[in-house]
Amino acid sequence: MKKLFLSFIIVAFFSCVAQAQDVPASADKRINLLTRVMATELQLNEAEFIKLRSLNRERILKSDEIAVLYGSDAAVVATKLKEVEDNFDKQFTAILNPVQQAAYTNYKQTTEETKLTAAQVEKVDKANAALKDKKLK
Repeated sequence: MKKLFLSFIIVAFFSCVAQAQDVPASADKRINLLTRVMATELQLNEAEFIKLRSLNRERILKSDEIAVLYGSDAAVVATKLKEVEDNFDKQFTAILNPVQQAAYTNYKQTTEETKLTAAQVEKVDKANAALKDKKLK
């Protein structure tokens, strides 16, 4: 009986290890980069850093999954991503102190402005590319 139980524990352990390594390299890089930037900006301690990394991992993997599953329907993607972000915010702000929460609010506003700027630049680049194509024809 002990051998059976021990065998079960070993199999379960290696299953968990194998599953943990299923994260694509690109997602892992994004998780690490985002976590480091946020931890620096918000001055997180080690325990908060570990929790943030776990939350970022969950958020990025779910976002990637949503993009694959619902990529053809932009409205559904936007709705699902909003749910993921709201869940992340709720869980993350629960571990922050008031000073860190204020810094996180500021960080979110800054990143939203950056996203908007990047989106505007991308729109201009697409318009310029379309004009080039028309001139070439």
